[in-house]
Amino acid sequence: MKKFKYIAALLTLLTGFGACNKPLSEMNTNPLALATLPDEYLFTTAVRQSFWDCNHDLRFFAQYDHIYVTNSEDRAADGYKDFHTQDIYKEMFSAVYVGPLRYINEVLALTSTGKTKNPVRNAMAQIVAITNFARATDCWGDVPYTEGSQGATIKYPKYDQQKAIYGDMTDKLKLAIGVLKTANPSDGYVGADPIYNNDLTKWVRFANSLRFRLAMRTRFVDPSTSASIITECMGQPLIESNDQNFELKHQESDNGDFYNHWFDLRKNQNYKMSDKFTEWLKSTNDPRLNVFIQPNGSGERKGVLNGLNDQAYSLVTWTDYSDPMPVLYSKSLSQFMMSASEVWFLKAEAALFNLIPGDANLFYQQGTTLNLQQWNVDQSAISDFLTNQPEASLNGTSENMFRQIGTQMWIAFIPNFAEGWSNIRRTGYPEIPQRTDASVYSLGVTNGFLPKRFKYASSEYLNNQVNVDAAVKIQGPDKIDTPVWWDVRGN
Repeated sequence: MKKFKYIAALLTLLTGFGACNKPLSEMNTNPLALATLPDEYLFTTAVRQSFWDCNHDLRFFAQYDHIYVTNSEDRAADGYKDFHTQDIYKEMFSAVYVGPLRYINEVLALTSTGKTKNPVRNAMAQIVAITNFARATDCWGDVPYTEGSQGATIKYPKYDQQKAIYGDMTDKLKLAIGVLKTANPSDGYVGADPIYNNDLTKWVRFANSLRFRLAMRTRFVDPSTSASIITECMGQPLIESNDQNFELKHQESDNGDFYNHWFDLRKNQNYKMSDKFTEWLKSTNDPRLNVFIQPNGSGERKGVLNGLNDQAYSLVTWTDYSDPMPVLYSKSLSQFMMSASEVWFLKAEAALFNLIPGDANLFYQQGTTLNLQQWNVDQSAISDFLTNQPEASLNGTSENMFRQIGTQMWIAFIPNFAEGWSNIRRTGYPEIPQRTDASVYSLGVTNGFLPKRFKYASSEYLNNQVNVDAAVKIQGPDKIDTPVWWDVRGN
């Protein structure tokens, strides 16, 4: 034993002398530190960060959707103003590319080659990447995609055209579905999947439903390609029930890591319900009126007009108007990437225009029912609404039925306000008329039209101007009223 101790001591001494010849960087490296994070941690982080910052959801999307109005500085978005000289667009852009896309791209790299190669995990990561790229391109149009969020590897990423992005996203989703349909769940993210708990059948449903959404979004600008993809989607499982929703659940907890941060925003910013949204629910006797909108002090549900200019707004008695019900900002409020009601409404639209077989009205009523159930509306109230209210059944011309579907989707997207805005731009419903009376409304920088995209971040002009300029040359002026590729309805 003494012999081995002497040998160990000698080896230690020699190792110490040898270390003097090592570079300083090696001497200062912690031998117990991980060279790279395990892809499980990266995957979980990327999935959670894929549900975008709540502040931007409320500042822009909820007001563009005409669901909320605020009396804070965020009211500038409701006035159709832009923020190019401020850090807001920069924060939104980096929140995607420095946040979830950075992590998920690392997962894609780790799971594609070497000892950590794993086609199942790679397919799951590909789906997460596409959810983020889809929202980014819908917000800005042409964006870095093939070279996007590659870190130090590509410092100055080129911008891809939205048409090419959509084509590649739908192709990759198809490949991911093919992998996951026959995959062994043990090869997935056991214990690291915050959405479906590694249920690969649900990941297939989500991927196919997302592919269906993308195809429907492009059906006006590229009808033949869209129709082909829609047909393929009907041959694969879709999200059909609320237990299959792509939903990040939160808890009634005092720990900020577990609850929805809209709870904190509500404490610091005062949002009221929009007049457009409130009056629509009232006029259609929609049972969600009592779910979403709190009565004012007089017992009346009353919304604020969107887009008032400063003079008109100064005449508003804020306390006369309705607050959102606590369910809309509770700690336990889930965030949704996709829900069953949206899928059924998309099916109703596709059936209405003969893109798929089936009864459009049955699909429409199923979508309505699922959203009402999502908000725990009593079954008797659901039955009464479906039976007695004209808006609960498709009627009239094809365009009127399309209006009904688009309007029900507008309601059903809550609280996924970003997708609500995209669907308004795509369908034109509900109609958001141009503001023309400058004595009452803020016309902003769009001459009173609903904004159609975001301007590129000022940081991109500072750090990647050549590629930004190339994108602008193709897409059109870098303004918030320049439509993205699929926005061709002229609304």
